[in-house]
Amino acid sequence: MRTKPIMKKNKTWEELQIKNDFLFDKVMHDKGICIVLLERLLKIKIKDIEYLEEQKAINIAKDAKSIQLNVYV
Repeated sequence: MRTKPIMKKNKTWEELQIKNDFLFDKVMHDKGICIVLLERLLKIKIKDIEYLEEQKAINIAKDAKSIQLNVYV
């Protein structure tokens, strides 16, 4: 028996969350919005941010799981 493929529904702007890759990328690449988000999350005042690297991979040990930072500021 053949089943129907699952169709992914495109989300509206209102349905997106910061954990969505597309929205996260857009927020982090807009310096003003990025600062506001970081200030709210960290509860500190931020004068400026500097983009150092994007998607930095950190490999701790040969057998360990690696860590990927999507934005490194």
